[in-house]
Amino acid sequence: MVEFILVVLAAAAAGFTVWAVDHNRASYGVLLQPAAAVVTAVLLRLVLLFAGLGSRPGPTFLTWLLPIAAAIAAAWAGAWFIGRRRAAADLARLNAILR
Repeated sequence: MVEFILVVLAAAAAGFTVWAVDHNRASYGVLLQPAAAVVTAVLLRLVLLFAGLGSRPGPTFLTWLLPIAAAIAAAWAGAWFIGRRRAAADLARLNAILR
């Protein structure tokens, strides 16, 4: 259970860090990236545990290392995709208002 809590905290920290360094963070909320990272990490951890990797002595570290890496990738991809789209939509709305 402690490993699960550490994975969730590391994923949330990665999500907040991605949000903090994103240039388009004003286009979306502060909890979007941490939520995406935590959901990704929890789902991947559950899949790995149900696959039996948590009970073997050798690859046990994969059940916490892979979810954290996937959480970082998901938060970064979400910031890249959502941030660009939302910033472009905000700019289009602003231009429509100013016309």
